[in-house]
Amino acid sequence: MNRYSSIILSVSVCALICLGLVMLFSAQQIPGNDANVSKQLIWLGVGCVSCWVLAMVDYRVWTNWGWPCFCVAIFLLGLCFAPGIGVNINGASRWVTLSSIGLNLQFQPSEVAKLAGILLMACWYSRYRDQSGTALYGFFLPGCSAMVLVGLIAIEVDMGSATLLSVAVAIIMLMAGVKFRWLLLGAAGAVGAIVTGVRMIPERMNRYLAFLDLEKHAQSDGWQQWKALNALGLGGWDGVGLGKVIGQIRTLPFLENDFIFPMIGGDLGLQFSLLVVFAYVLIMVAGVTIALNAPDRFGMLLGVGIVGLIVFQAIIHIAVTTGSMPNTGLPLPFVSQGGTNLVVCLAGIGLLLSIHRRAWMEPEYVAPQLRMNLRITPRV
Repeated sequence: MNRYSSIILSVSVCALICLGLVMLFSAQQIPGNDANVSKQLIWLGVGCVSCWVLAMVDYRVWTNWGWPCFCVAIFLLGLCFAPGIGVNINGASRWVTLSSIGLNLQFQPSEVAKLAGILLMACWYSRYRDQSGTALYGFFLPGCSAMVLVGLIAIEVDMGSATLLSVAVAIIMLMAGVKFRWLLLGAAGAVGAIVTGVRMIPERMNRYLAFLDLEKHAQSDGWQQWKALNALGLGGWDGVGLGKVIGQIRTLPFLENDFIFPMIGGDLGLQFSLLVVFAYVLIMVAGVTIALNAPDRFGMLLGVGIVGLIVFQAIIHIAVTTGSMPNTGLPLPFVSQGGTNLVVCLAGIGLLLSIHRRAWMEPEYVAPQLRMNLRITPRV
C-alpha cells in the first residue's frame, strides 16, 4: 500500500479539484452568488506551485521553523483587527486585505495559522521526544502554545477553524505519546470553552438552537441548513443536472464555498456525494500510511497533523451541510471556492509527498518491509 500512497493521494486530490471547478463554473451561471472560476484558477496555480516546491524540498528543513512560523501566524491573526487592513464580514473579522498598500489581495490568516500550529506541534514533540509523557513538556507547554492560536482564531468568531485546529493538535498529542488523562483534561477544557463561547455570542447560540429543530427554525436561523437539506433531497440518486437544483429551491447562500456539498448532491446526485466522501477516505488512508512510514518522528507527526486538518475539515463541512451539527462556516477542502484554504491544503499535500519521497529515497532510514519495493516506487 505504501508504495502507491502518493499516487492515490494525488489522484484523489486532483479529482476533487476538478469537481470543484466544474461546480464553481455551474454556480457562476446562477445570478446572485460570488462564484468566480477565474479567481479560483489563479489561486489553484499558486497552490500547485507551493505543492510542487514543498514536495521537492526535504521536509526536514522545517524542523527549526516551528517558532518563527508560529510568530508569523500570530502577527497575521493580529492584522485581522487592524483598522484599514482587517475586514469584518457578517460580524466576523477573519480576513485581511492589502488594498490599502496598493495590492488587491484578500486572504484568511486562520488558514495559515492552522498549518503553523501543526508545524509547531510536530517540531516540539520531535525535539522533546523523551518528555512527551510528562505534564509540563508533554501537555501544558505545547498545549498553551497551541491555545494561543486557537484563542485568536476564536476571537475572530471563527469557531469552526478553532475547533478544527484543536482536533488536529489533539491528534498529534495522541500520536506523540501524551498521557490519555491529560488529553481528557484538554478535551474537557475545549468543550467548556466552546460552550462558553456559544453562550456568549447570540448568533452562535441561535444557530445551535436552530440546529436542535431545523424545521421549526426553517424561516430564521435554520434557513440555510434547511435549504441545504432540500437541495440534497431533490437530487436523489442521479441528481437534477448541473445548476438546476438552485432553480427548484430558488436560493442557497454561500453555495460556492460553505455549502457546496448540497449543490453537488442536488445537481449530480447521491452517487457523486458518496464519491466525494470516498475521495476523502482515500486521502485519509494514503496520508496516514505515508505518515506512519515516515523516516523520522517529525515526519510522522507532521503527516498525521496535516491529514487531520484536511479530513476533519471535510467531515465538519459535510456534517454541517447535512444538518448533523450546528452551522459553522468551513469550506470543503479542494472543492469549495476559497484561495487561502486551497493554497494551504495543497501545501499540506506537498509536505506529505515530500515525506513519502524521502522515505523511499533513503533506504537506510526506511523500515525493512518497504525496501523490497524501493526501485518500483514512483518518484513524486
